[in-house]
Amino acid sequence: MTEPITLVDAHCHLTTLAEGGQDLVPVLARAHAAGVHQVVTSADGVEEGRRAVALAERFTEVYVTVGWHPSRPRPPDDLETSALTDLLRHPKVVGVGEIGLDHLARPGIPVTPASVQLEQFRLLLDLARDARLGVVVHDRLAHDEILTELGRRRDQAALLHCFSGDAGLARRAAGLGLICSFAGIVTFRNAPGLRQAAQAVPAGHLVVETDAPFLSPEPYRGRPNEPARVAVTAARIAALRGECSATVATAATATARTFYHLPEP
Repeated sequence: MTEPITLVDAHCHLTTLAEGGQDLVPVLARAHAAGVHQVVTSADGVEEGRRAVALAERFTEVYVTVGWHPSRPRPPDDLETSALTDLLRHPKVVGVGEIGLDHLARPGIPVTPASVQLEQFRLLLDLARDARLGVVVHDRLAHDEILTELGRRRDQAALLHCFSGDAGLARRAAGLGLICSFAGIVTFRNAPGLRQAAQAVPAGHLVVETDAPFLSPEPYRGRPNEPARVAVTAARIAALRGECSATVATAATATARTFYHLPEP
């Protein structure tokens, strides 16, 4: 008999799924059937934060992080900062994010100046500290800067969302007490460095996420992702580590619940 597993989807975007026409009742039912009993949905800014909180009030298993994405062209103003602070007091809001730095240049898409990104990153880190919440960090082509900034705030619990580094970065992050969150990319054929990172990161510093509706794992690549598929990623990581799925699921779930202060479901 296969041992049942219990998982947390440590980062997804349920508001995006819902606004794309997905009925969240069957989406969450499929997650539950796959052993995913708690889902953390990420919201960018005040308005999406309010929509995400409304979802969390509707669904017991849903929790929320609220942040300010680094692609935004400016930091929150005083009114927005006040509104974000209010949202962070909601009992279903369990973290601040996603926040961070993104230096990827894409055709036709302006990159927010690095100085502005750093300013808003630091502002949101301060809000998280004041709210006593962990931060969910977006890191794209900014590994050293992210680790430097978080290294100055060793008392700040932080999770590196959609971890994209190699084994060396995973070890450096764990050395700073950070958590590496692995998404479906670890199943892609063109991600050998990430698979090595999943093998290298110590237990207690690893969680799993979907980033749904993005980054569906193989063999679902190219289709909208959903929280149930975090089980596919967890199973792939278990195989890479030479561990059984239940061992990885138990450790990742305990780490996610500790980081987000989630109750037993």
